[in-house]
Amino acid sequence: MFDPLVASHLKTWIDRYTGRHGALPSLDVLASSASADNSLEERLNWLVDVVQWIRRPGHSNETPLQGVAVVQSGRLRRLLDVLDRNPPWKQPVAATLRSIIRETRAVALFSETGLPRQSGLLIEASERIARRLLPPPPSSAELGVLFDRLFPYSADAEWIAKLDEVTLQRFQALLEFGVGSDEKDWNTLGDELEDALFHLAAQLRVTGCSAAIRSRLKHQRIRELPFFKLGDALQSALAARETQGEAAFKGELNYVQGLIDTCHRSAEEVLQHLEKRGVSTEVVYHLAFIEASLDRFKSLLELAFTPERPLTHIAEFVATLVQQNRARESVIDLLRQNSQLLTRKLVERSGQVGEHYIARNSQEYWKMLQRAAGGGVIMAFTTWFKVIILSWFLPGLLQGLAASFNYATGFVAIQLTGSILATKQPANTAPALAARMHHVRDPKAMEGLVDEIVCLIRSQIASIVGNLALVVPTVLCIHFVLLQVTGAPMLSATKATHTISSLSILGPSALFAAFTGVLLWASSLVGAWADNWYVCHHIGEALGSDRRFIRLLGTSRTNRFALFWTRNIAGLASNISFGVMLGLIPAFAEFSGLPLDIRHVTLSSSYLTAAVASLGPGILATKPAILAMGGIVAIGCLNLVVSFSLAMLVAVRARGMQSMERRAIYIAVIKRVVQHPFSFLFPTGSPEPINADELPLRKSIPTTKPLKADGH
Repeated sequence: MFDPLVASHLKTWIDRYTGRHGALPSLDVLASSASADNSLEERLNWLVDVVQWIRRPGHSNETPLQGVAVVQSGRLRRLLDVLDRNPPWKQPVAATLRSIIRETRAVALFSETGLPRQSGLLIEASERIARRLLPPPPSSAELGVLFDRLFPYSADAEWIAKLDEVTLQRFQALLEFGVGSDEKDWNTLGDELEDALFHLAAQLRVTGCSAAIRSRLKHQRIRELPFFKLGDALQSALAARETQGEAAFKGELNYVQGLIDTCHRSAEEVLQHLEKRGVSTEVVYHLAFIEASLDRFKSLLELAFTPERPLTHIAEFVATLVQQNRARESVIDLLRQNSQLLTRKLVERSGQVGEHYIARNSQEYWKMLQRAAGGGVIMAFTTWFKVIILSWFLPGLLQGLAASFNYATGFVAIQLTGSILATKQPANTAPALAARMHHVRDPKAMEGLVDEIVCLIRSQIASIVGNLALVVPTVLCIHFVLLQVTGAPMLSATKATHTISSLSILGPSALFAAFTGVLLWASSLVGAWADNWYVCHHIGEALGSDRRFIRLLGTSRTNRFALFWTRNIAGLASNISFGVMLGLIPAFAEFSGLPLDIRHVTLSSSYLTAAVASLGPGILATKPAILAMGGIVAIGCLNLVVSFSLAMLVAVRARGMQSMERRAIYIAVIKRVVQHPFSFLFPTGSPEPINADELPLRKSIPTTKPLKADGH
């Protein structure tokens, strides 16, 4: 009913992902069933069964207390012992292994297995998921395909790496046992190894000389790049081996090794350019491939041209292939590898914006209050416009779009007028703080860091006080003007009552406020991404030199126009995205039937003020109003805490902060609270915080290469 070949592969797939291999043939059956005359498919399946038998202990004398790697090494020795005692079995087994090597190709195994692909993140992730869910492809003449079937688990790397030299020598003797006259050229691995080197050199030439890499190098002439020279240098080394002797050959190999080191330095130069000028995911993929390919190229050089190497070195190489191949199948590893550099850059972009939200002295503190008061005034008018939009009774999506435009306009107005919205600060100030979380074991550096934390918390409080100090009276003024002009309050009695009850601390407002904190953090990432994209694509330079703008506006105005976008792109993207999320998410939630809404402390305070003004001051003494005021406090705390915590968590992880360092910071902050508690509220006589510029930023360029194929 079913094709036997299809059924075999389906069984292999089920066994692989359920951890069951069924009843494997016994060792005697495996040893006696080998035949070089079988089809390639049958021989490959036989080899897979042999490796599965080695991998899975099944006898009581093979105690797991010895360790899995020791047990599996012992089972390989047992296989060799059985073959030594049974020469009629040993000859077919050796001939079968030699025939598999002779009839398969190993170039892809050596030069592609375990290396990162240069496809996009979504394409690569979808391919990895498909490979995990779909049955494995039929056996082919590619050793890379067989490699996946032989070693489907990352734990295989452990026992392969721990095989001892004596066992490996016995296995090598098995391969060479009883070689017939027609099998003299059975070992093609040496030639395949050299072909793999040329294949890698060609790939490195294409990738290393691409515009994405070349444009970020100081010397951009293609023929001078080490990536371009690698293949020719390898060819010269092989030619010297054939014609000029061993000494010349070693000299050429040293030159190839020098080119590899130069390629690594070029990759570091590109990485430094990314740190300074913005991250491109395309370049991140290119760097990942270059670094992993250079390491593989160096390993293959040692394997191909070091004949006196121990066999354990080959076993370690195979174990590395297994480890890298398994890591390349992991979607989680893919996301971690490709988000590391990009996340750190977004964090740094957010941190640069966050510097403007930290008041470090009395003068900046009072200026912060004034700017926050301006933000409160704008938010009051934003609330009024939202009430007008609600009175239009638009369809859900149109109402969401109108609310998004209203919110985005208000937030952009706050930015362009130099005002401040308190809840926008934490997601930006956390990365700015994390940028200085280094050398915390140095008492002076720790003192400066605690000063920064004090300034940050004090700035947050000043912003909230400034926002609420004017948003309440401004809403009251709007209400009374409307009452005098139109004779109607800002909110109807029904709407006002509903508003007060919806803000109750006993209702879902706390959950909605926490979700709003997530949106605040997400909008800061959008702003950082936009700034990174702007810098990475040199948009500012392009705007400043565009001839059409120069003819239209003149040189000076064009420069000011470009400078405006350079300074404001992050803030505009963040504010607009936050406004869109505030407006559209409730509309989509209502359409989907999800009990989800938005709670922003400044907007909620203005709505509560309008409701109280519409119902009269006597409502303040009622239980719903008291609960609503408690809800406002909870909303403000959750807005700030959630957005700050998420931003700090991402920033700390992106910078590799250790738990011991974090604990030291917590202890230092608690100590400052005990010694100078009022310094967290307003500038006092406590030690004045040092200038942030005196604290060196944590170096962004990693000391190790983070973009390896194995995820390490």
